[in-house]
Parts: sequence; structure tokens; C-alpha cells
Amino acid sequence: MLPTRIRPTRILALCLVGPLFLLLLLILAYLHIRLAKAGIGGWIQESLGYKPIKTFGIQYALRILIPIYFAAGITAWLSTLFPGLLTRQNWIKEWKGREVSAFGFSALLWMHLVLWWQVPTTLWTLPGLRNVPFWLLLPLLASLALAYPLTWLIHQKTSGYLRRATTLACWIVLWSSLAYAPQWLPRVKPMSRGGEQPCKVLFLGVDGLRSDTFLARSGSFKGIRYENAYTVIPATRMLWHILWGGDPMTYTIGHVAPSTEEFEHPHDLTLLRDAKAKGWKPRFYIDDGGTIGTVGRHMDFDDVLMPATGWENFVNSNLAASFPLYAVWENWFKPFPTTNPWASMDEGLKEALRLGRGSGWVMFHTCLAHEPIFLTRQELQSTGRWWTLAPMNYEPIVHIGQVTNKDIARPDPRTNPFKSYEIRMASILKAWEPIWNALDQDPQYKGATRALFSDHGERFHNVTNGFQLQGAHGFNLDPWECRVAMLMAGPGFTDKVDPKPREGTISLLGLRDGVRRLLSDQGSFDSAFFEGCETIAPIRYHTLATSAFGEDPVKFRSEPEKNLAISTYIAPGGIWFTKYDKSAVERAKDASVAFAKGPDLHLFKPLVGGGAKAFHYRKYEFISVLDIDEKSFENEKRNVESLLTQGK
Repeated sequence: MLPTRIRPTRILALCLVGPLFLLLLLILAYLHIRLAKAGIGGWIQESLGYKPIKTFGIQYALRILIPIYFAAGITAWLSTLFPGLLTRQNWIKEWKGREVSAFGFSALLWMHLVLWWQVPTTLWTLPGLRNVPFWLLLPLLASLALAYPLTWLIHQKTSGYLRRATTLACWIVLWSSLAYAPQWLPRVKPMSRGGEQPCKVLFLGVDGLRSDTFLARSGSFKGIRYENAYTVIPATRMLWHILWGGDPMTYTIGHVAPSTEEFEHPHDLTLLRDAKAKGWKPRFYIDDGGTIGTVGRHMDFDDVLMPATGWENFVNSNLAASFPLYAVWENWFKPFPTTNPWASMDEGLKEALRLGRGSGWVMFHTCLAHEPIFLTRQELQSTGRWWTLAPMNYEPIVHIGQVTNKDIARPDPRTNPFKSYEIRMASILKAWEPIWNALDQDPQYKGATRALFSDHGERFHNVTNGFQLQGAHGFNLDPWECRVAMLMAGPGFTDKVDPKPREGTISLLGLRDGVRRLLSDQGSFDSAFFEGCETIAPIRYHTLATSAFGEDPVKFRSEPEKNLAISTYIAPGGIWFTKYDKSAVERAKDASVAFAKGPDLHLFKPLVGGGAKAFHYRKYEFISVLDIDEKSFENEKRNVESLLTQGK
């Protein structure tokens, strides 16, 4: 059954078809990045100049990307060759290298088309093609994928029409199956660490879920919803460290990457330390490990799991859209579910609950709504007549400098990034609702204090005429970034649907205080305690410069993004950290502070020349702004810092 003569061109074509298709994708991804002037694309473009990034990129391609596409190329040919025998019986002896190349590209293009059909918005990563409307682009790609196979079949005139039609049908089914396979096959799951104790505290975090978006879509969730809940700092990693018992005076001054001090003081997360000593076996899971930065640090977890460690996380969450076949198989072979565009909305939650069995304190954080959001075909149906638009229309704009007159002349509400955000959050909540509502029947979790919350909100800056930029957080203190989702259930709260949200002030510090109360055997973690422990919500942050969203008419004391990038270091193994010239105490002198009570948020932003602006918001509405002198600002700052330290 094997060819009578194995020619080198056949073997060469078989080995190269997959890597060459990958090379084409790499070129397109590179061009897309090169065209980016801001956001993740712009940041990646600048990072390519760093030797550790180059080294990592080469190693990653050799270790993962090339092997995947090499195997895909061989599989594509085998799934082409054997059905082809229905039409050409001697083909197994006569196939040529050029047929391997042509059929291989056709099969791989079809596989990618199947995945692009599932998430059409990922097509905006293809320069040139991204400008073609969906109604034309998808049939065009299908025609390109089937052009050579159809030509080949037409030339097999000795075979009947039915055989040729059957061959084509087999090819389409087999090629499509290779794209769908990782979504059908049971995922290889890591062994749970086990344990016998029931869960006492369950924390479920949704990155960037705004309070208003959550309340509008959570009416059927069991538990008590809170309307006026606030973060301590609109930065994910810093907030979680405070929930783990970190000093708020340290962890409200910092940004994305861990500081060198965090590596030098590994035991300052007191709640994790106490939970470990108490035998709670605290476990933390996240579907985008680049968000938290636990690599290379000693922490008192019984188990921590993420899709990958170090810099690989950024390939998973930010570049996977450019390599669909890699992305969909990544969802299958990674040790924990991922956040790429083909990831399931509920698999990470299910896996965290499975792995958490036997732990007294289980935590999961999802980043499925990280910007930019790639809407699936089902999600696009909510936007209306999506096929009449081009993929590029759904790509959000990051920086105000990228906005053109055409963008703001007639903004299309279908492609508004805030609409995409709301659609994605609705998808997550819809997937999570039945799982959450069944926890009160689960022996492991029904006795736990259960919290579903967000670490911060998301702000969509309005340019003009209803045109908005991509969502952003970690820049400022305002209601869009600081008001968060909060749902509590379990003993001491309720396991029934409570249709009306409560209006009392809630700080995420209350979650920390409740865990400490349980660990120290001081009483129960119930609604009375939760609603009374932090009646004023303190917030502090060394804000970032907001030039990406338009120049402020006044100059605030803030951290330029450029300076922050210069201070961030990357180790070859994927560890990344920030080395600050000043200590947290010194940097705190220029921090903005805020406090909230009920629907009212009062923000104090220091000015470069001294003094500060005092802003007042009610819910999401701007009320007023006043100028205050430096002494008044320092008084307000001391008051907020006093609130931050009173529960330590």
C-alpha cells in the first residue's frame, strides 16, 4: 500500500506544509502588530526589541507552535489521501509533493475557516482581508480552500460523479473534524489534591465586571446582590494580594508587575499564612496567569494552577487569535482552561470547583472579558446584521491618536466596544448562573460563604458623538473603574433569589475581614457583619497618565506609562517584575485617594503644582468638581489611609 518509491520531494513537502502555513500566519500576525500604534499590539511591537522576548519567542515557536502545525500538516494530508482513493485508486502510489503542498494548504485553510466561522471577529487580525465584509470574506476563503480540491476532482474523469462528490464530502467532514476535535474530546485534567474538609469560603472573581452591567443581568442569581460595592484599588493583582492579607498601604501603591519588594518579602500575605496554618489548604485558580504574577514567588497556597507560567500567558491570551488551530488545541492540552477566543465560558469555573474539593478556601478568577473582546458568531447575533460589516469594524480603538474623522462621523452602535463588553459579560453570567445556583445543593460548597464579585470595573472613554474607545482600567479612580459587582450567598446570607439589590456601602475589604473573622474564630461571616464592617469604602492608587484617552486640561500627579515600562524587567524564564526607584511609602505621596458611601464617590486627585481636584460622583453621574489646597488634600488622604489600615 506504500508508494513504490519515496521521493525526497514528497517527504520534504509533507514535513514543510504545516510549518509553511504557520509561517504565513506569523507574517500576518507580525504585520498586524507592526500596524498597531497602541494597546497590546503596540506594547508587543516595542517588546520585540528585548533579548529575553526574542529568546522566548524563538523557544516558544520551536517548542509548541511548529510541532502543532507540523502535526497538523501531516494529519491534513493523511485525511486527504485516504478519502481520495475513492476517486483515484492508485493515488497512494502516485501522489506527488506538489499535491501534498496544495492539498495541505487547502485543508489547513479549511480548518482555520471553521474556527473563524465560530469566532468571526478574529479575522480582524488578517491585514488586507480584514477590510472585506463578512458576507464576502467567508465565502471567498471557502472558495480558496476548495479551489484546488475541486480542480483535482474535475481532472479525475475516470471516476464517476458520485465518487467524486463523496470524496469531497469526506474531505470537508475530516478537515472540519480536526478543527472541532479539541472541542469534542475530553480534556486531559490534572489530578486534584483532594482532601476531606468542606469549603468554608468560596471566592469567584470576574475581571472587569461593572456594577451596572452585573445588576442588569444577574436578577436570577441566588444570593444577596449589592448595588454600591467598591474595590480598594482598580488593579487585579494588587486587589487579590489585599484579599490574601497583604498590607493595603503597600498593595494600593503599585501596578501590573510584582515589585522587587514582593519577591523579597514572601510571607507578608497574612491570611494565606494563617489559612495554611489552620489547615484550610487555600487554593487559587486563574485562566490567565499573566494577570497576577505568582511565578518565582513563595506563597502559602496548597495549590495554584493556571494555563501556563511566565510569558507564555501573554501568547495564550493576546496572540492566540492569530493562530486559531494552535488556540483551539491549546484549550485542550493546557493544565487549566484558557481565555483565548475559542475558550469555553464555564469550563474554568467548573475546573476550579473540581480542583477545589477538599480545600477550606477556594478562589477562582476569570479574565474571559479582557480587552480586546473577540465576539463569537452567537454573540454577534446580538449586534444585528453583523455579516454586512467587515471584521475591522469590530476591532476597538485603544488610543485617541488612532481615531479618524471617518470613525467619529457616523459611529455604528453595532461595533461599539461597550456593547461588545456587555454582550461578553452577559455570556459569562449566563454560563455561570446554573453552576452558581446549584452550589447550595453541593455537599462540598453548600456550607461555604460564597462570593461572586469583580476586582474592578471598566471604563469606555467617550471621544465624541457617541464614539468610544476600548475598555480600560487601572488608570484612574472613578465610578466606572471603582464600582464593582458583588453577590453573596450561603449561610448567614441567603440561598434564594433576592430580586432587590441592597443599597448599603460595601468595600471589597469586607471579604478580607470576613475571612480573618472565620480564621480567628471570632464569629460568623454573615450579612450583618459584611454590611457593617466597612461602612465607608476607602480607595487609593498611584494613577496612570491618561493621555491615551485625551489630554487633561490640568496636570495631575500620575505615573507615565513610559516610565513604568522602563522600570519593568523580564527574566529569561518568564518572570517579570518592576523595580521602583522609590519605596511604596515615598510613591504614596503622589497617590490619588477616594472614599465612597452609598452611591456617592468622592475622589481627590493631586495636582502637579500642589493642591488637588475634588470630584463628586453619584453612581455613574458626575456631580461636581472643586479645587482644594494641599493641606486639605493631605487631610483627605490621611482619612482614607486611616480607613485602609483600621482593619489590618
